[in-house]
Amino acid sequence: MAVVMNKNTHLRPLDPRKDLNGVADLIDICFDFYMDEDGREYVRQIRRVAKAQSSLLGISQNLGSGGVPMQGFVWEVDGKLVGNLTIIPFMRESGWQYLIANVATDPSYRRQGIARQLTEAALEWIHEHGGKNAWLQVREDNSGAYNLYASLGFHEIARRTTYRALPRNYKSLPAGSSIYLTRRRSSDWPSQKAWLQAVYPPNIAWHLPFRLSSFQPGFWNTLVQFVNDETIYQWAARRDDRLLGVASLETNRGTTDSLWLAFPPNLEEDALFALLTHARLEGPGDRTITVNFPAGTAERCFQSAGYDKHMTLIWMNQPTGQKPVLRKTGLYV
Repeated sequence: MAVVMNKNTHLRPLDPRKDLNGVADLIDICFDFYMDEDGREYVRQIRRVAKAQSSLLGISQNLGSGGVPMQGFVWEVDGKLVGNLTIIPFMRESGWQYLIANVATDPSYRRQGIARQLTEAALEWIHEHGGKNAWLQVREDNSGAYNLYASLGFHEIARRTTYRALPRNYKSLPAGSSIYLTRRRSSDWPSQKAWLQAVYPPNIAWHLPFRLSSFQPGFWNTLVQFVNDETIYQWAARRDDRLLGVASLETNRGTTDSLWLAFPPNLEEDALFALLTHARLEGPGDRTITVNFPAGTAERCFQSAGYDKHMTLIWMNQPTGQKPVLRKTGLYV
């Protein structure tokens, strides 16, 4: 990492060979209430890699695995990590983009400008490394963090809500509904593809576990799923043979499965309700289902179908083609 310390003796680059336990502690302290089981597994993975640092072999085999933080900045006071920020690089067609994540400050050290200085240092680093864009996510209910990032030049791109359906409270489609469900047909793919691209646009989908090509009908995808021991269930909602929407339940290796929804802009909520409930009834019954969907859209429908609103995240972006104007952080390159 090219950034080195100058005046600020608390702010320094992340050293994954000694900082991972401290980073895991901060994530636990600051985000425990909001984490699902996969998030907690991520923290456990960080701790496993940290434990492996006792040997050179462990370092070479484990650093960088499982999404473990490799780049970022920490804030240290008397040998204790009290602030952290992770930088995650992604290559897209337009060049390198960077996600700023795990921005955490120990509650005892908040309101001292630590998060601001960590973010400023990250923006400097991203600019100096040729990043085209810096991205981050902030909870909708965290107005202080939102205002901080806005003051640093970040602009809101979208709001996305994650819903979770636990293996309980199963519901079914009300009697008398004119909606009927079928397996997704190959002829449904053009509409499904266009709707998926609208619900999960490229500026959002790049950081979701979402691959549009996975849902395309055909022998090759079927073979790949068989070889990888993966399953994708796909159902379509219809009325009078008119396609209203498609749901794709993708089984994952973690503790949750992902439900991807393809609907036109004027979605019919009874069709959405039918697919949401059907996914719970026909999918693996002992696993949690998660859905990522545009915030504020059909929220009551999700809740009626047994999907709890877990969190709404605001996606924010700052183009870094021009060097950002930052306060002095005590760092130079």
